[in-house]
Amino acid sequence: MSGTRTTGVGHCPRPEDGSARELLRQRDGIPLYLKLASLFREKIRCGHWPTHSQLPTLLVLREEYGLARETVRQALGVLRSEGLIDSTRGLGTFVTTSAEQIEAHTPAYDPLTLGAQVRIEILSRVSCEDRPDLGRDLIGLETPLVHVRKRHHAGQQPYSLVDLWLPQRYFDMLPEGADETQLYSQLLRDHTGLTDLSGDQIITIVRADIATAHLLGITLSEPVAHVVSRLFDPEGRPVMAHLVQIRSDVFAAERQFGNLATGDPGSWRPHMAEPAPPEHSERPHPSQKKE
Repeated sequence: MSGTRTTGVGHCPRPEDGSARELLRQRDGIPLYLKLASLFREKIRCGHWPTHSQLPTLLVLREEYGLARETVRQALGVLRSEGLIDSTRGLGTFVTTSAEQIEAHTPAYDPLTLGAQVRIEILSRVSCEDRPDLGRDLIGLETPLVHVRKRHHAGQQPYSLVDLWLPQRYFDMLPEGADETQLYSQLLRDHTGLTDLSGDQIITIVRADIATAHLLGITLSEPVAHVVSRLFDPEGRPVMAHLVQIRSDVFAAERQFGNLATGDPGSWRPHMAEPAPPEHSERPHPSQKKE
């Protein structure tokens, strides 16, 4: 069974003015104009603002959401930069992209396959001796390493910022410049003799720091999907680690599942800390502990 995305056109609940204003008033560190742009984007995605329809005037939008003129202008500017709306002097602002096209513009994150609409821009390749601190066990990752920083573009806009580390000896086996069109997971599989590669990843949502915001063309503290992945050889040794930060406004992930009746659903549940044993409980003697 595989997960699929649907546009939900005609099935999205229409937010009431009060709930929208409440969302905008929340103190969550997200700039007002970005939250308003998200509300506008959702109107297009759900078909409330159909393709070729004219948007309400600036004055009407100001009164509807109770925001300053400049805030509304900035929000519309975000949608205009994304190609979702366009303005004609004397005529007004119109929707230029359908809901289906919005979904098609969102490349699903896949660590093994590069989407046709994604372009790679290599920012740097640097040799290093130390393993990265990604909050994951990287013991066994052979050093020295090559640290590669790159940026992926979806269409005309930055989509994700990628930092990855792989052993220098594997990097030296790869065709020069091949990482400008292919993912490193593909290159390792095809050019190093490594087979039966496996991996794991953890996806969380964090707020963008200054460097990430600059490189992804977003504002400071805007949410980004934070993906930490490891790639293993058949013996379970890590052969690559990478951190991907993806703009949350274009993030999508697709997963495939096996038998849901017998599979382990643990990854879908909150990971809670194990409760500490009661102080009066008997503790095993060191000689009784399992290895």
